[in-house]
Amino acid sequence: MLLRIGAPPLVLEPNRTLVVGRQADCDLSIPSGKVSRRHAEIYWKRGTPWIVDCGSQNGTTVNGRRITGDHELKNDDEIVIGPYIVTYRFGTEAAPQAQAGSDLNALTQPMVADAMAGNLQQMSLFELLQTLEFNQKTGTLSVFGPDGNGELVFKNGAPVYGMTDENEGLEAALELVTWTVGQFNFGPQITVSATNMATTVTSLLLEAGRRIDEQGAPEDEQG
Repeated sequence: MLLRIGAPPLVLEPNRTLVVGRQADCDLSIPSGKVSRRHAEIYWKRGTPWIVDCGSQNGTTVNGRRITGDHELKNDDEIVIGPYIVTYRFGTEAAPQAQAGSDLNALTQPMVADAMAGNLQQMSLFELLQTLEFNQKTGTLSVFGPDGNGELVFKNGAPVYGMTDENEGLEAALELVTWTVGQFNFGPQITVSATNMATTVTSLLLEAGRRIDEQGAPEDEQG
């Protein structure tokens, strides 16, 4: 089965191929620009699951290494496809909670732990950033949805690097907190070693709130 952060385990059915990609008709659809339309497949050979990249632009990694051919899945293999992270587990006490072929793309309320995931309609980025600051988290927050893709790297609860499709640094962080639709993953891995901002979450949210207030002010207020 595949263990997913913040979502129920996903059982792999023997002899049934699981297609992962950005297209809505994929078995596991990931709505991110970092994921190809048909990104990877998990299929069965000699009674065991194998994963193969389908020629995607950004590749598929297993245990931190990009696979170049068919890879036989082993217990505790960590699979990364775009911003999406899952762990393959052969037999686990979580098995009774999983239902084969159901709720493939569900993201539940985020877990306040070393890793968390969820939907922006369940938890706003304002709330999420405050949680990361309060718990002094270190890691990478990935956000993806109809507004685009973005990343924020945190060290001890402070944002040190930001990037979206349109902006970098503080402007990227300020853009991200305005997004209300999409999904997020946070994990302890730091994907970028560079820094392009020096601020705190509190300062970031105050500035974001100030800009939102300015945008919402009546046009005749200045007169």
